[in-house]
Amino acid sequence: MNSTFISNSELTNQAKPFQVLNRTHLLLCLIEWCCHRGIQTNVLQMSNEELDESLRRFYAEARTQTGQEYSRSSLLGFRNAIERHFIANNGRSLKLAGNPEFARSNKMLESKLKALRREGKENVQHKAVIESQDLIKLNNSPFMSPNTPAGLLRKVWFFCTLYWCRRGSEGQRLLRRDSFQLQKDADGIDYVTMSHEELSKNHQGGFTDKSSDERQTRLYSTGQDGDAFSCFRKYLDKLNPRQQAFFQKPREKFEQSDQVWFENKPLGINQLSTIMKQISIGAGLSKKYTNHCVRATAITLWSDSCVPARHIMSISGHANEQSLASYNRRPSTSQLKNCSDILSHAL
Repeated sequence: MNSTFISNSELTNQAKPFQVLNRTHLLLCLIEWCCHRGIQTNVLQMSNEELDESLRRFYAEARTQTGQEYSRSSLLGFRNAIERHFIANNGRSLKLAGNPEFARSNKMLESKLKALRREGKENVQHKAVIESQDLIKLNNSPFMSPNTPAGLLRKVWFFCTLYWCRRGSEGQRLLRRDSFQLQKDADGIDYVTMSHEELSKNHQGGFTDKSSDERQTRLYSTGQDGDAFSCFRKYLDKLNPRQQAFFQKPREKFEQSDQVWFENKPLGINQLSTIMKQISIGAGLSKKYTNHCVRATAITLWSDSCVPARHIMSISGHANEQSLASYNRRPSTSQLKNCSDILSHAL
């Protein structure tokens, strides 16, 4: 490659901004960039030297669809995606961070991250944790009533996402009526559990995949009417037996005594992907939360209650404890208010 002797500063100044069109997978952004730059070698076949130089140029040139600089999390995500790609596709363990063979690309990446901070464009946006008052409002809202098909669907979706700590709408369209089972533990207490292993970002199956304990998660009955367990049980009873999908389209016209409350149609992917935003509006919450906010809420609540990281990881599916750090170090609204009150009361 001809840019071997170009310094990082020169490369940054000479870089031709490349607007990445594919947003569905970070790795595809790099592949798309290679095609546009005339780099014929497959990423998997590149030597470490070739990959180092390609990454160095890519970090300098990559832009979003709107021509903006990528955020810190996205730039670091590119590097992580490449490491996962090598492990998943040819079993080659490739470590980019801290690897002296990739010193030049890492130096470019570091300079980009520093530049983003200097210019105030770091754009690190953590998923919001649902406020405690919003959780209460959500649970008690008529919009979430388990006495209507639509309300019951929303409530079970929320409980499913919260208790199983799901990412956004990941895999939800693939869940089936038989994906969950009602069981009793040795003490005779009822609980819901998942009946099969499923695909997720960190568990794709294949030879190199590690075993996961995510399906061992249990949603226990509290013995109270209207709790998460009773909503799940009611939902399973009211599903349309002719439809295999777990999330089904609710009927608009129904009677409480009807055995089936749902149509023989699955809930669409678009509806699933925006359901928490709809709940936020319908239940009158303080802000519009996204699906992923539910996952962030579960992890934060566990962390604040001192649940060991390894137990959280067994449910959330995180590959390492470092991935939980961004959740653990963020103070809640009540904690931030307490810090402010301590200082205010001292004045």
